[in-house]
Amino acid sequence: MNNSQEKVTYPSITVEQFLTSVSKAELTLLAGEKGLHRKIDRPRVQKLGLIIAGFPEFIHKERVHLVGNTEIAYLNRLTPKEKIKSLKPIFDLEISCLVITKGLPAPQEMIKLAKETDTPLLSSPLRTTFVIQYITEGLQDVLAPFTHKHGVLVDVFGVGVLMKGGSSIGKSETALDLIVRKHRLVSDDIIEIRKKGEILIGKAPDITMGRMELRGLGIINISELFGIVALRDEKIIDLIVNLQPAEQFSEVDRLGIDEKYEEIMGVKIPSINLPVASGRNIANLLEIAASNLLLKRKGKYSAQEFVIKQRDRLKHRK
Repeated sequence: MNNSQEKVTYPSITVEQFLTSVSKAELTLLAGEKGLHRKIDRPRVQKLGLIIAGFPEFIHKERVHLVGNTEIAYLNRLTPKEKIKSLKPIFDLEISCLVITKGLPAPQEMIKLAKETDTPLLSSPLRTTFVIQYITEGLQDVLAPFTHKHGVLVDVFGVGVLMKGGSSIGKSETALDLIVRKHRLVSDDIIEIRKKGEILIGKAPDITMGRMELRGLGIINISELFGIVALRDEKIIDLIVNLQPAEQFSEVDRLGIDEKYEEIMGVKIPSINLPVASGRNIANLLEIAASNLLLKRKGKYSAQEFVIKQRDRLKHRK
């Protein structure tokens, strides 16, 4: 199931914000201070080896660009005029910024062009491998695309369960029942979901963090009522549970063999449709659903094992 109406936000940061976001890379500014407002909107790093060699058409100017030992060694073999000829097309593209690794001395021509074009020229004393690692880790966090979903996200036995369903179906009340059973609330009503790699991480917006709305009671503060251990700041979403009135089900999957998925920002998440009716303890069922998912991850598929045993019995009877 793919939500074609899903609104996804792709954030960006300025080079100035980038300097504080990746403190592990130990970056310092060498030149181009006036260009610190330039935007970075891609978490991947681009090395400039091919571009410096004369192929500027391959550059992605919104990325962070790296110059290491190989590039500096190549430039040092060139005459001053050749260096300018090699570097000028890069700086003319108004790239976001340029980072020199290993504390290598920047060629004077590079500093000159950085000043002329207001391109931030940065330096790190660390090896290229570590600079790439720290920059990528930092940018994947702050540049992760995100969306918002209506529902309730809870941590049940370490499984991130996203409850969805119509208004008054009982999502918040079920979450409260789970909190009483020592499970943990992540977010009630609105969940901010970020995509990091191929996982989805949900958290509460600042204004609703630690709070829950219950009809008849209003807004309650979970940490004050149950303690800080009843909350989680964020959680990977492992399972989506759609709560629906039982009368809407023309057929109910009695065995649970067919695996269902829902897609959020291109990531498929296992999902189940759960009928809600008088007398059904939804909190109990969510605990079972979370436990069953943990068993599946260990290769234990109860429904499939049941079908196989039934088939074997029928064969023996024949």
